[in-house]
Amino acid sequence: MLNNVDVDALDGARQQIRETPEAGLATYGVNLAWQSGVRAEVTALSMTVGGEEIPRDYTWVVDEPPQLLGESKGPTPQEYLMSGVGACIMVGFVVNASVRGIEIRKLDVKVTGGLDLAGFLNLRDDAKVEMSGLTYEISVDCDADAETLAEVEAAAVGFSPNAMSVKNGIPVTGSVTRVAA
Repeated sequence: MLNNVDVDALDGARQQIRETPEAGLATYGVNLAWQSGVRAEVTALSMTVGGEEIPRDYTWVVDEPPQLLGESKGPTPQEYLMSGVGACIMVGFVVNASVRGIEIRKLDVKVTGGLDLAGFLNLRDDAKVEMSGLTYEISVDCDADAETLAEVEAAAVGFSPNAMSVKNGIPVTGSVTRVAA
């Protein structure tokens, strides 16, 4: 164990996925139940890894600040998006550092981004709906040199499902169904 990461278990999982690719397939889901105004309670749905169902018992609130018609009862959707990207990069950084034998004493990942609300409000044709980009800053206290840290960073970001989903774009599809109250 290094940085509380079981490197041997990681090697075992990698080998299992090499031999049985289906073992590496994961599904995730959330349900958002509207509460009031622009606020919703989010519940994590059961996930699967390699066909095994893993119950998830987590709820949280998404809201906007008063300036955007909310009550600030929880983080905004954009803050959750940034936290998901940042957390995924952090996980990759810790795992890749651990595999290289680097002990981490302290690690912070800061993610920032911007949004032109004119796009969301459909006020101008030239205003983009999507965020203008995300910037991360990794601050780490460890004994690795700059070159090694750059390699760990590249692996952490380059193999981050969340960072690559945002960077490369993924399809967003869906439907609407009318239900009786």
